[in-house]
This record gives sequence, structure tokens and C-alpha cells, in this order.
Amino acid sequence: MKKAVIVGLVSAALAGCGGSDSSDSNSTGTFSLAFSDAPVDGLERVCVAFDQISVHHANGGESSWGTTSFAADQSSPECVAGMTIPSDSNGNPDFMVINLMAYQGNDSLQVLSDELMESGKYTQMRLSVLEKGTYSNGTPYSHVEETDTGNVEGIRVPSGELKLDGFDVVADATQAYTLEFDLRKSMVQNANGYQLKPRGVRLVNNESVAAIDGTVSSTACNDYTNNINDAFVYVYPASTDDHGDLGSEFEPYTSVAVDVDPSTDDGTFDVGYVPFGTYDLALVCNGSEDHPEIGGDQLEIADPIQQDLILSTTGLTVSF
Repeated sequence: MKKAVIVGLVSAALAGCGGSDSSDSNSTGTFSLAFSDAPVDGLERVCVAFDQISVHHANGGESSWGTTSFAADQSSPECVAGMTIPSDSNGNPDFMVINLMAYQGNDSLQVLSDELMESGKYTQMRLSVLEKGTYSNGTPYSHVEETDTGNVEGIRVPSGELKLDGFDVVADATQAYTLEFDLRKSMVQNANGYQLKPRGVRLVNNESVAAIDGTVSSTACNDYTNNINDAFVYVYPASTDDHGDLGSEFEPYTSVAVDVDPSTDDGTFDVGYVPFGTYDLALVCNGSEDHPEIGGDQLEIADPIQQDLILSTTGLTVSF
């Protein structure tokens, strides 16, 4: 698993779910946090620049961490475009920037390690994202690079921040979590350009997640699109018999593109950080036609769907 440690990136963030609703200023929990990405098709990189992380405690307390907590040398060099991150008069970087596309499947970026935090319930976390400002060569601080065209476009974030769900901190316990950016859901392109939304950004407990991987035969889509170059694997909760597209009432928990080997025309896939449970897997032969926010797209789902697959500590290996 690819990991790069960012020391002190956030001194408060996400900790164990399901703990006590009460808070005690004298009790703390220990936690770690990593970032990972379920990739989006059509983009070579997704660079998110941020300058502040804030959390709100149920007792009314508000904590935030700014650029003095960031480690500038851990920013993704491909995002800085050969320039330098601006700094304040004390030499502290104005922001941190991370290429989410560099950490896919089981890869992750360790952003916190064994941090202490007041126990109790936190009602919200907010990530302040820079949607304005450019390097000296005109590259926006937060930007995407399109795979086919090589075009670089800025990223917009509603209200300039990602507002994420609340969480609990369990006293006297050690917890490790990963913040998973499912970019097929959270990265949207429309008339206003590229927008990053909190939809599809989820927190998973590292102790109760596993990976799903497998292979796809070159002939798996012959009755549909006649090739697997546009194939995706969709992961659905097995609690429903409906298997819809992105943005529908019965959308998948997550999805990932099939990686085709040009020498054999067969494919492989790898889905990381999926919570333990029972899932259905479907091979969608025209996945790039699925709009992330508008339900009703007609999916070409290969038959049969792999149903009632139990994901546990051992993970899953599936073939289509």
C-alpha cells in the first residue's frame, strides 16, 4: 500500500464512530487519518489545495488548523506545476495541495498519526478549499487535468469549503480512518466547469473495510458494447434488488473503471476501502455514459450480476 506521511496536517479531524455522545474535556482518544480516492474517468489528475480544516464540537467548541500545521514538502509536486507554493512572512506555506488521483484503490496518503483529540461528539468538519488564485504560470491552485485534451481547468467548491458529516471521538481508544473521495460522485462537470462536492466523500474505519478485486474477460461485453474499454464494475449494497445508475435512487455504493491490458484485451479492477458487508457486483459495459448526478441513464449491465457476495477481512476476488 503506497503511503506518504504528512506530519501535523490536521490536529483535529475524524475519529471513531459509535462512541459516547457526551464530552469530557479531561478525556482524549487517539486516532489516525488517511486520504484515498476512488478515481474518476477522463481526468489525469485532481489537485485540491486547502488552507484550513475546522471542526465543531457538540459542546459549542470550535477548533481550526491552518497553514502553520501543514508540511509543504509533502504537497504533490505534479500539482505545483514546477512553481512554488506561496508563503507568509514567516516562511509558512499558504496552503497544502494533494493530487487525489495518486492514491487509488488500496493506496492511501497518511495525513494523521496517533493524534490526541477531546472525546465526545463533533457535529461537523469543514475543509476550506482554494477555488481562486493561480501560480505564476496561470495554473489554478485547485485544478484538474483532462486525460484526452491535456487541458487544465480550475475546480469550484460551493461556498469554498467541503462540509462533511459529524463524528464521535471515543476516549481511551485508538482508531484509524480513511477519508475516501469517490470522485465519480463528488467531481461534477457542468456549465459552470468542474465542481467538487461533499457527495461521495465518506469516512471508513480501517478496521472494518476490505478490498474487492478481480478480472474481466475480453469477451464479457460482447453482447453489449462488444468491448470492455468502457467497462466499469459497480458495487451495490445487497439489501436492494434494484441496480441503478449514478444519481438514481438505487445508485451504487461505489464504482471503478476496468483497467484493460492491451496485450491480452482482458481487464482487472481494484476497489479499496469498502466496509464489511454483503454486496452485489455488476459489470457495466458503458460506464462513461453514466452522469454522476442525473439518474435515468441506460446502463448496459452484463449478465449475470454477482449477487450476495460477503466482504470480510479476507476481501473478495471476483471474475466476470
